[in-house]
Amino acid sequence: MGIHDIAKENRSVRRFRQEIALSERKLFRFIDSARLAPCGANLQLLRFTPVTERKHCQRIFPALKWAGYLKDWNGPEEGQKPPAYIIIHAPIGERRHIPVDAGIAAAYIVLAARESGYGSCMIMSFDCTMIEEAAGTPEGYHPFLIIALGLPGEEIVLEETDGDIRYYRDEKDRHHVPKLALDDLIAPVKD
Repeated sequence: MGIHDIAKENRSVRRFRQEIALSERKLFRFIDSARLAPCGANLQLLRFTPVTERKHCQRIFPALKWAGYLKDWNGPEEGQKPPAYIIIHAPIGERRHIPVDAGIAAAYIVLAARESGYGSCMIMSFDCTMIEEAAGTPEGYHPFLIIALGLPGEEIVLEETDGDIRYYRDEKDRHHVPKLALDDLIAPVKD
């Protein structure tokens, strides 16, 4: 399967098959993909914490904020929660490369996960203190981005939109993700 096909299949999954665990070895493979990714000045400043143990996952979950557009939904219920996470840590202090580096690393991780049949959700809205207490943080670092991982437990429908980009759930509880058309994203070269 090519990268374009993997990208078409890769959506933010918010309901997982919680009973199917991911091994730490799998998460190491996904992190290894991020290790190989380009980064600003090749500084390699990010650090990664794989989380697979159920007790640690249970402590991480309450710190996360899920699906801002779905106002009447508080996140996955028991049985639908992610069975694994990868926490991406950034060094404390202002470094202009970090947001870009973290985005690239996260993209590599979620695409590697999708290629292996797993779903993911990148989460930047979380309680930092709770994450640090639940999983620890390397000295001089703070949690920057969390990736929830597992086998998808929901149907996700990708659809083209002419402007409204808010995702939603339909009457059959399918998750719809509107995407702008390619032509709407192309900015031509100015003459």
